[in-house]
Amino acid sequence: MRGELVDELEHAAGIDDGTENWDLRSKDGLNVAYGVYLYHVDSPYGEKTGRFAVIK
Repeated sequence: MRGELVDELEHAAGIDDGTENWDLRSKDGLNVAYGVYLYHVDSPYGEKTGRFAVIK
């Protein structure tokens, strides 16, 4: 794990819409590599961290 920030997403919809789309590009516009990524969600309702895999 390299520990580099890949991208930040801002969710502007209401609490009833808990999904956010990501185009699998980094903040620099490059395609992300396959592998395991960590995520951190911060909201007024709490925090959540976890991991997910990108499989191409």
